[in-house]
Amino acid sequence: MRRAALLLALVATGCYARHERGYAPSDGGVSPFEGVWLVDQPFHALYEATRYELAPDGRFIEECSISFGDPAAIPVGQVARTADGLRCELVGPWSSLRPEVLAIEGYCDDSVRRTVVLDVVWDGDRPSAVTLQKVDGEETGWEHPGFEWRWLPCGVATAGECEVCD
Repeated sequence: MRRAALLLALVATGCYARHERGYAPSDGGVSPFEGVWLVDQPFHALYEATRYELAPDGRFIEECSISFGDPAAIPVGQVARTADGLRCELVGPWSSLRPEVLAIEGYCDDSVRRTVVLDVVWDGDRPSAVTLQKVDGEETGWEHPGFEWRWLPCGVATAGECEVCD
């Protein structure tokens, strides 16, 4: 029993270590990603949204989700492999090497953790675009399923934008 617990601890540590080595937080102070974010699909008639907290210590906390349509569309923070539909839900931890790159660990349908890397284009204090760069080093063959997503930092949102699940 002890060996099994030790093996499990080593495997879990290995997953996090891989993530931290590739995308370690910089020493440049507060990341623009820290705080509460709304990830939604605003261009879909059956609106879906998930609110996350990106904590300073790397935790990626799902606060709430809402869907007026397909329950499989939430949480909105997920990616899928186009070849076979394998889905990975963003669960954390998160980190950022620089303001244009956000890395978040995903937990996938096949019980494997994969690092999801997003490219972020900023327009002032809000992202104008967030695109999927790669999943576990694979630069092609992955997408955000469904409709276009929007990443909105709640600290700069207009009144009511981030209160969709309250």
